[in-house]
Amino acid sequence: MPIGYPRTETGVEIRLLKSLFTPTEASVAVHLGMLPEPVSRIHRRVKKELTLSLASLEELLYAMFRKGAISMDPGTGTAKRKYSLSQLAIGMFEFQVDRIDADFAGNFETYIEKDFRAAFFHSKTPQMRTIPIGRAIEPRMTIAPYNDVRKIVAAAPEPIVVQNCVCRQSNDVLGEPCTHSEIRETCFVFGDSARTVLERGTGRRIDRQEARLLLDRAEEAGFIIQPQNVRSPEFICCCCGDCCHVLRALKKLPRPSDHFHSLYIAVVDADGCRGCGKCVKRCGMDAIRMEGKLAVIEEGRCLGCGLCVAACPHSAIELTPKNKTKPVPLTQTSLYVRILHERFGTSGLLRLAARLLTGRRLL
Repeated sequence: MPIGYPRTETGVEIRLLKSLFTPTEASVAVHLGMLPEPVSRIHRRVKKELTLSLASLEELLYAMFRKGAISMDPGTGTAKRKYSLSQLAIGMFEFQVDRIDADFAGNFETYIEKDFRAAFFHSKTPQMRTIPIGRAIEPRMTIAPYNDVRKIVAAAPEPIVVQNCVCRQSNDVLGEPCTHSEIRETCFVFGDSARTVLERGTGRRIDRQEARLLLDRAEEAGFIIQPQNVRSPEFICCCCGDCCHVLRALKKLPRPSDHFHSLYIAVVDADGCRGCGKCVKRCGMDAIRMEGKLAVIEEGRCLGCGLCVAACPHSAIELTPKNKTKPVPLTQTSLYVRILHERFGTSGLLRLAARLLTGRRLL
């Protein structure tokens, strides 16, 4: 898988799996790969070890999908459903929205604190990126459509679905509710991914107008806009430094911006700053501090989200382009191919391609 699932000394990774899979389901899951496959092909592998009819296997796989243990391509028209393994994040954890309990949330917190965090940030290419909020975009700025959240929504394939934030729900069930906002419905999903959300029953369909209104609300509340790191993203998250597991993990690093994809950094106009400190309170990455009456931005911590720009009542902060930026992958496939290459190298990627060409499952 692009993002690994490392073993631990505590066994927390097994406790997470036990909460998602029964022993029979686990025996089936080991016959899935990382690419979606039809049930008939999966059945040819499964029947060598388990006595399951094709119909029984299909019923079992669908039940596993419904509870967020695996992924499914729902198919359209005459195309049939296809199933695959899922990463823990972005994947199985996010699939627990509206059903997450304290046991799963606690184990995930333990796992991401050390072992899984190392696997998640192993790649130089992140699964998500930060783009400026709309109120921080000025006419002088040349913004590509895939870096403008409203243009992303305008061009996104339907259906458009909004979900609750599983990170905030995780904090809720652990008795540590978000101190940033009471808003929970802040995750947007598009196209085929949105169809799987509707199939799983964990989101509601909205039109583009409501999507824009919800984004306006998220920006007003001070959320960081994080779409999938591709030019046609399948999802957009509106995150806070309180609850988002990615941002919380990044904040513990000395230079979070080195591990995330963003195009801008915030710069303070020393002559215009009045020392009110509103930008400090607004920043979700602890990237701003006051030195006397002057706000100072730590470049290595700034993700260029633009929240401080909108918060400044004196227009003393602006976003400026970074000197070096990484190209945004075209599609989800190219994103994960890049991550796989960074994890396994050229030879490993070629071995995966060979397995695909010969019809063997990809692990």
